[in-house]
Amino acid sequence: MKLNSVLSIAISLTLLVVLATFSIHTQAVPNNEMLTDMPVVNMHTLTKNERIWLEANQPIRVGVDGYFPPYSYLNDEKKIIGIAMDTLHLIGEKLDIDFVVDKQVSWQQVISNFNAKKTDMVLTMVKTPEREANYIFTTPIVFKSLVIINHKGNRSIDNREDIAGKTIALVKNYHYVSKILTEFPSVIPFYVDTMREALEAVESKQADAAITFFAAANFLQQKYLFTELEFAVFYERNSANDAIAIRHDMPMLASIMQKGLNAISSEEKLAINNKWHASIEIPTNYQQLIELSLISGFLILLLLVWLLQEKRHNKALIIAHNDTEAANQELNKLKDNLESLIFDRTTQLQNSENKYRGLVESLEDEYVFYQHDSQGNIQYVSPSVSHILGYEVADFIGDYRKYLTENHCNLLIPEFVTRSLKGEHIPPFEIEIFDTQGKVHSFEVLERPMYNEQDVCIGCEGIAHDVSALKQHQAKLHQLSHFDDLTGLANRYLFKLSLDQTILTAHALGQPFSLLFLDLTRFKIINDNLGHSAGDKLLQQAAVRLSGLLNNNDIVARFGGDKFCILLPNSNALEAEAKAVELIQIMAQPFEVYEQTFILGCRIGISLFSINGDDGETLLKQADAALYVAKKLPAGFAFCSEEQAKYNQRRLTLEQGLRLALSHSSLAEGFELFPVYQSINQLPETELAGFEALMRWHHPDLGPISPIEFIPIAEETGLIFELSRWMLAKVCHQLKDWHKQEFDFKRVSVNLSALELINVNLAEEIISLIYEAGTEPQWLKMEITETALMAAPEQSIKTLKKLVKAGIQVAIDDFGTGYSSLAYLKSLPATSLKIDQSFIRNLINSPEDQAVVKAVISMSHSLGKKVIAEGVETQHQLDFLTSHHCNLAQGYLFSRPLTAEDCVKKYAVSQPI
Repeated sequence: MKLNSVLSIAISLTLLVVLATFSIHTQAVPNNEMLTDMPVVNMHTLTKNERIWLEANQPIRVGVDGYFPPYSYLNDEKKIIGIAMDTLHLIGEKLDIDFVVDKQVSWQQVISNFNAKKTDMVLTMVKTPEREANYIFTTPIVFKSLVIINHKGNRSIDNREDIAGKTIALVKNYHYVSKILTEFPSVIPFYVDTMREALEAVESKQADAAITFFAAANFLQQKYLFTELEFAVFYERNSANDAIAIRHDMPMLASIMQKGLNAISSEEKLAINNKWHASIEIPTNYQQLIELSLISGFLILLLLVWLLQEKRHNKALIIAHNDTEAANQELNKLKDNLESLIFDRTTQLQNSENKYRGLVESLEDEYVFYQHDSQGNIQYVSPSVSHILGYEVADFIGDYRKYLTENHCNLLIPEFVTRSLKGEHIPPFEIEIFDTQGKVHSFEVLERPMYNEQDVCIGCEGIAHDVSALKQHQAKLHQLSHFDDLTGLANRYLFKLSLDQTILTAHALGQPFSLLFLDLTRFKIINDNLGHSAGDKLLQQAAVRLSGLLNNNDIVARFGGDKFCILLPNSNALEAEAKAVELIQIMAQPFEVYEQTFILGCRIGISLFSINGDDGETLLKQADAALYVAKKLPAGFAFCSEEQAKYNQRRLTLEQGLRLALSHSSLAEGFELFPVYQSINQLPETELAGFEALMRWHHPDLGPISPIEFIPIAEETGLIFELSRWMLAKVCHQLKDWHKQEFDFKRVSVNLSALELINVNLAEEIISLIYEAGTEPQWLKMEITETALMAAPEQSIKTLKKLVKAGIQVAIDDFGTGYSSLAYLKSLPATSLKIDQSFIRNLINSPEDQAVVKAVISMSHSLGKKVIAEGVETQHQLDFLTSHHCNLAQGYLFSRPLTAEDCVKKYAVSQPI
């Protein structure tokens, strides 16, 4: 090979490396959203009145969304940081304002506290016409774009119109939700509390896609390594600009905050933007770095090959010199010229070798060049060994083996050297060496034989590339991509890999195995009311218990939220049942979080290979189906069956339909969900004394669905909270309409779910909703079941007292089924007790039921409370109740549940039956 040709190839390869590096750098530049720099006006000093107001009202209470990265979010120390928080701190410094951030940081609670005037302003809120009627807004401080994020395995969304008919993860109460559902009525919303949960829903394929903010999604993908997600398309660009929202009764504060924003310079805004956008860059593409390293290694290998060829050229020149000496006998006249040519060529070879050696010895950070003899003793090592390992060059000359670790890869070195000395071209191999500090370094070695002038192999030369940092990064990436960062358990991806491998083994050996799907009970309630920090600690404790109960061959993974999946290789149904019983027992033991004790418990669904399926997806579906059945069984676990699968398919259909009904009910009047009203009658004259509001649901495909079926589904999925608020708001608006029609409806009862009573702010939220609807509290009565009351009596009594104080009456529903303590009963602020219809049904023929009814009436009257009998259907039942002085009754004898319009028609003029 000619020297010029070699140099040309080397230069071309170098240019390729530079271009590759530029390409990697270019791809790494993220397309982040930027804070558009607003024009900055001259600083306006605060007026005297503004200063007086500020002194009288400090500190200013601020509501902040703690799950809105990178604008405002909780860091690992549970402190709220971000672009918006830095802006707030800067305003405080410039105007000497003392801000206090509210501890409630979920968006729903931020809005609730703002409406209840527990905070003075909200740091980031999109200005809409509806909100502008209730709040005062500054100029925007955050500019955002909405994007659609989908799963890499589901690329059915190429533009915004493709979301039609899809299940889309949406954050509850965010402003853009109603707009999306208006534009795309066929969208099935999957409501979540935070943007992180929205991405988790897409990652786990519970939703087809999520619509959220670009910068926030990018931040969360990098922080929590959502490796299966990708950006699909923009939904809207710069359409969700956030400003500071201030209460309408604080116009002075609005003026002060606007002056604070105007006082921030362009340079200060840019500094804040640069600070936070640096934290959401797309991570380095290590695959490209590896390719770059291989190209660099190939270039160095090419230089080595060039050196070998130059030596061979030298050998050829020596032979040519000998031939020339022989020819000199006949061509004596050419002797001087030939000697001069040989001298010039030798000088060129020496210069080339010196240049190559200078290149090798300039390597410092990653590469070591070496030569050893046929016995493996080092003859030469480049100075870079000192920079990498800390040793002097002299320390490595001779036997370097004393620095090798005991890693099994080092045992293969003699074999590779022997093969190389034989002329075999061996692939790169790995060795491990201690440095002077005792730290282990991994090297990738490329070695080739060396030959003397007689073409005899005299040893080997090679390049050792330090790949320690690369291996550490690979190990870290493996940990992050295969394990759950909260619990340390395997994640969904690793579990599915293990499941596929177990299926292959089971097929080959004819072995069975079991799959357990475990779901924590009552976790969502605690997590929603005590915060995600308490929920995280509960999940960590649960993971420790699960891991401690399983053996080394079993695999447990967190599947997201409070769900875990357990793989029991080579196990049958009896062994799976025994393990399920053990798990239920250990999870029933108390959990300790923040010096509070909680009882969670769990339910387990079990599928068996190959009885319930012979592939991973089928087994997971069947175990998940069995889990729903387990929630209804006292044992707490269930095996999958065909009947269960059908039941769970209907349950899933109802759950999805209920979500869709809730999303549409606010947009289209009378869509599927609707209230009906059953009369409550005064005894003995049977005149109208009020109504009980009852919820009904008409599914477009399945027809009418009984509340007995869909209410438990709403409670299990957490939809009951949204369903209850919808029902209360619907009833309030109906009472307002009736009042305008001058219809005397007396008082209307609305049922409360047992799950709602754990909410310490329940009374405040109900009262706030009533006033927002323009309704009077004395028009309403809240009904709570006796069983729900006894689940948390102290908290329930506190909530009921607040409702009564506001003018709302309280009734205890289904009385006689919950075994109430008389101590609690006498302290209840309830105005009435409702006898459960199970005691009324056989009242005439059952002496026991008669005794219970008479006892309840007598006891209630002695406590100053009225008694309502449910389910009255016959005149004989009515006569018995009247004769024993029951105050009120309701049932089909008086009226079936009616629509609001039919109630007016029937009761506008009260008539006894």
